[in-house]
Amino acid sequence: MQRPAPAHQSLAPRVVDLAASAALAFVLTALPVLIHLINPSAAIAFSLVSACAAALYFERATPMIILTSYMFQTMFVAMASSYAAQFSDLDSMKAYDFVTTVGIWLTMAARILAGRIVVSPFVWRMLFATTAILALAGLYFVAGLAMNARGATIYMRNIGLPVLLFQIGVVVASRHRLAMRETATFLLGLLTLCGYFELVAPEYWLDFTNGWNYWDLGSLSARDSGQFETAARQTGLVATGVLDFLKSDIFNTNLLAGLDLRLVRLQGPNFHPISFGYSLALMIAFAAVQGQRALPLAAAPLLLFVGAKGAATLLAFTWIFCLVARFRTGALPLVGLAAVMALYALFVFRTGLESGDFHVLGLIGGFNGFLTNPIGHTLGQGGNLSTNFAALDWSRFQSAGAADTAVESAVGVMIYQMGIAAFGVLAIYLWLARTAWRLFEILRAPALALAASSIVVILVNGLFQEEALFAPLALGLALFLAGLTLGAVDRRICAEQRSAVTRIGDLRDAGAAA
Repeated sequence: MQRPAPAHQSLAPRVVDLAASAALAFVLTALPVLIHLINPSAAIAFSLVSACAAALYFERATPMIILTSYMFQTMFVAMASSYAAQFSDLDSMKAYDFVTTVGIWLTMAARILAGRIVVSPFVWRMLFATTAILALAGLYFVAGLAMNARGATIYMRNIGLPVLLFQIGVVVASRHRLAMRETATFLLGLLTLCGYFELVAPEYWLDFTNGWNYWDLGSLSARDSGQFETAARQTGLVATGVLDFLKSDIFNTNLLAGLDLRLVRLQGPNFHPISFGYSLALMIAFAAVQGQRALPLAAAPLLLFVGAKGAATLLAFTWIFCLVARFRTGALPLVGLAAVMALYALFVFRTGLESGDFHVLGLIGGFNGFLTNPIGHTLGQGGNLSTNFAALDWSRFQSAGAADTAVESAVGVMIYQMGIAAFGVLAIYLWLARTAWRLFEILRAPALALAASSIVVILVNGLFQEEALFAPLALGLALFLAGLTLGAVDRRICAEQRSAVTRIGDLRDAGAAA
């Protein structure tokens, strides 16, 4: 009998593979930003061509490339921010992660349509169902181009990106055995190091990332418009520098305002606390279901200093759900999660309505817009990213009990823009969650329970937060991880079926020979 290879021998190839994928990912993330300083058109071409090449020749590395680009690209943009005259000049530098995603997706789609990539009927169902989201959003995108081309483009990207990420994940994982445990550990480890570096030595973190200049550009419009002076007169809090600019009440909620707890919110390597919070929460949960313990426990306290209540809620509810799912299957855990999330949403809505919370007012504005026009107002109408947000009269909205347009709520914005079609999009997301849960009942793989619960919780968060569905590291990351999980399940089942067919063939051959 052949002796099994020592553990260190089986681990070595995975470590080498991880190191090569990580090196490639960071190079492809940083280089477009560097090239942009010389020639933006050349940077776009490089990003697109390198993404296509990666999809063709390094397909197994594409998950690492995508995750790295969304988690760390803005850090490289901050390092290059000294060459920008105003904050909006950095927007084009931040688009290369999306260009990379589109390049990988287009290459894979072309290969599938050409028959170069063969996928199972299960994967085809996943692709067809999620492509329906692109088709629905595409109709409202075309209709919205004439009214607000920029806004329509932004929201087409926001709605379409999670779909692209899911489809890439499910296809790649169905074709390759990926080292997802090692990848999750590596990326969560980097996020944790960055978080504690920023927490313990914020000045040195800003020195290292050139964050002083980045946030100086980011606060320029607020300084010029007198927003800091107005806030100082209203609250008595004077912003004297970048660190004061980054301070906020804990979890940024009126419910805890009486505690008078203010902290410098961790921004992370993507320089956005909500995105950093969601990436931490999802990677903590994903690493935990992959068998890690110490690292998720070490990373979890950072969420307190990030102050993103949606991300903290996501981690708490998914962790409890996965724990319950270990001991109970059937419809009860999923129904229980739905009931708990409904009570949570009702609590947030009621308390937010009483306090005049912007997110609740924006959600009501979205529903009011839907009732006046159930067909939808087209993409680009309403929403934080296509509205002059600084000009909104929140005092008037609080007096009226609703905003006059859809803002601060992803679900509100979606039903305002897409009308009844938005419920079709949400139904497809819930179908994905249900599919993951049904597979969990059969296979008992914890990552499937995480996929189901994370989608449900983020959809509920989307009622009160626009970033929950539209930020790449929120729903986009959740669907990417769900796609990788479902793809891995498909690869496992197909391999078992092929093995069973081979054994049956061998038995038939043996019987014929006898």
